[in-house]
Amino acid sequence: MTGFGRILDDLNGASVRYVLVGGIALIRHGVVRATRDVDAVFDPDPGNVERLSELIERWGATRPDGSALPEKTLAGDRTINLSTPHGHLDLLSEKSTGTTFEDLLARADLRKVDGVEAPICSLADLVALKRTAGRERDLVDLADLREAHGELPDGPDPGA
Repeated sequence: MTGFGRILDDLNGASVRYVLVGGIALIRHGVVRATRDVDAVFDPDPGNVERLSELIERWGATRPDGSALPEKTLAGDRTINLSTPHGHLDLLSEKSTGTTFEDLLARADLRKVDGVEAPICSLADLVALKRTAGRERDLVDLADLREAHGELPDGPDPGA
């Protein structure tokens, strides 16, 4: 099991609710791409935030540069970049997705990543996240998704 699998195994073992986005989701949607981290949107429910905070503490996680994490790391609606003993984990808030966590999770597929089951965001949600971010890397990812799937969805399908 790679570091990605260990991170996911720890998240699952701590009963943390999350949905994978970013490079791993891209790979699971048919794009060949290297990724250096796990990107996940976490459930903002206070119980989930508490379980996630406890796991971060148990890991002894730091910022990627090795500096200490600020108090109340999971407060607010920004992306939190962590260095764990197993690799890098970027935690995105629900607000950064343009949808609720529950909707994101409802449209996600449960798939194995390094032998560990994890919810992967839907293609429509991944496309919407990439379009919203709009960075150069995201535009390349969208072109790669278009090549893999043809026409891309306009956005999440609430009826899915």
